[in-house]
This record gives sequence, C-alpha cells and structure tokens, in this order.
Amino acid sequence: MAGLNWTFEQLAAYFSHSPRPRSDLNPIIKQLLSACPNASVFGIGGHSALLRVSSALVAKVSLEPGDERLRNEQTVFESLAEVGCPNLVRCYLRAADVSFLELVANGTLHDRISIITKPRPILHWMLQLSHAAACLETLGHSHGDINPLNILLDDNDQIKLIDFDHSLKVGDDLDVGYEPYVRQRRKPIGGLFGVAGPVTEQFALGSVFWYMTRGSELYSELEGPDQVDRLLDGIFPTTDPQDPIDRIIRNCWDGYYLRIADLVNDIQVVSGLALQTRDTETLSQRQERTLLCERYCNMASLTPTQSTTKRESICL
Repeated sequence: MAGLNWTFEQLAAYFSHSPRPRSDLNPIIKQLLSACPNASVFGIGGHSALLRVSSALVAKVSLEPGDERLRNEQTVFESLAEVGCPNLVRCYLRAADVSFLELVANGTLHDRISIITKPRPILHWMLQLSHAAACLETLGHSHGDINPLNILLDDNDQIKLIDFDHSLKVGDDLDVGYEPYVRQRRKPIGGLFGVAGPVTEQFALGSVFWYMTRGSELYSELEGPDQVDRLLDGIFPTTDPQDPIDRIIRNCWDGYYLRIADLVNDIQVVSGLALQTRDTETLSQRQERTLLCERYCNMASLTPTQSTTKRESICL
C-alpha cells in the first residue's frame, strides 16, 4: 500500500475542507515532516496522522496536542516493551504526542478480504490474531477495539494488531467499539458493550473469524436496527458444529473460553500449527531503527520519553 504520500500543505487543505474543519493541527506534524528527509503523510486516523519517516518506520502523531488516547496507547506500548509478540505492532520510541512504530504497508484485513483475491491462510490468521490478544491479556489489558480495520498484514501475509488508543484494563467498562465486533445486551453489565475482558475480546475475535471465512461482516445483509436487535438478543447465524472453525466461532460468540490463551490452545489443536513467538526482526535491526528514531526526534527538537527496545520475554 503506497499510502497518501501527502505534504503538510495537502494535509492542512484536507482538514480545512472536511465536514469538521481543523486549523489547529499539532505542530509536531509539521516539525517531523520538515526535519526528516523524504518524510510524507502516510495515512490519517480518527485522532492521529501517520507520517512515513523511513522505509521501515512511521511516526504516529496525535492531531491535537495532549490527546489522551495516544497517551493511553503509549502506556500499553510501555507494558509491551517487556513482551515479545510478533503479531503486535512494534513501537521503537515514544515522545510527547508521537510514537515511532514499525511500518506495515500492505493494508488492512479489510483490504485483504475485499480487494485481494489470493487464498486466505485463515487458520494461521486466527492463531496469530488470538495470540496478539492473549499477549495483551497476560499484561492485564484488553484491546477493546478488535476489528478488520485495526488488523494489518505484513510482507509475509502475517497478522499485526494495531491501534491501542482505546485499550482498557481487564475489568474496565467497555464503551467504545462498533458492531458487529461488540454487542450491547438487553440487561447491561458494565459499560455500553459490557466489561472488558475475555468475553468481549473473544466476541470480537469470533466476528473477525466469521469475516475471514465468509468474506462479509456478521449480519451485513441486515439493516442497522435489525442487526442491533439480533446482537442484543444474542441471535447469531447458524454455524456447522462439525466444522472446527465454525465451532470456534460459535464458542467465541458464546463466551466459552475463560482466557484468550484457551482460545489460542484450541486453534492450535484444530490447526496443528506451531505458535510463532519470535519476531523476524533481529536485535541489530531493532537497535538500528531505535537509533534512527532518536535521531529524528533530535532533528525535530523532540525529547524522547523512553526507548521501547529492551530485553524481551516471550509471550506464550
């Protein structure tokens, strides 16, 4: 995926003509684009801009200074610095309002399903995505917003889970997300979409697995109110109990697994696949990229808070 390849002026023009015009873009965006050779705007999120600063790195900058969502994500990255999980996007360096991340440029799972027609390694993807969620779970976190737009594919068609802006501690109220990857209930428990934890995470995973296998989202054929009613009542499409993937999907919708790690184990039994626990990136590559991020910080007059390149344990 080539990305937008925009200048700062093009980004500013985009926001000046948007339905909600914005003239107060975070000055760090312009600082980095001016300081880093050949840097450009790669993409735009709901609360941040992604700047391609090298062939392997992007800088995620909050659109508004001091945005709490990016700060929340940085807290998660700080926890992840001790855990090696190849299916979670890597952060190399953090500074106020900016995180330097690995560039995963092959698009989202949504792109892969809706545009690219080559075969889908579904069981591999299921295992990788579940492993990513399980690694967060071991640290006491729930992603809280697992959906096809927050799942990227790398050069080897491997899953990378991104966007921890709305991540929560297990047990917190879950109020963010979009159906059918979250669901409300007739008798609310906790937040709008329940209590963050294994039940909410595996529901999202089950709906993503459905999307992987069917090529369309759960209840995409229904109008909004009808879809919401089905989800409120816990009425799901018929699945084949003899099909191992369908059985896992149904289990996820029913909240069967006590831990996401139990879901990972089930997928391994069904697939016979080994769990990849080491990243293909070497320590020297990681150190080189961290040093480059530090250099870019200095060039843009930013002060790094801390490098995230540490000795890692393995998340099993």
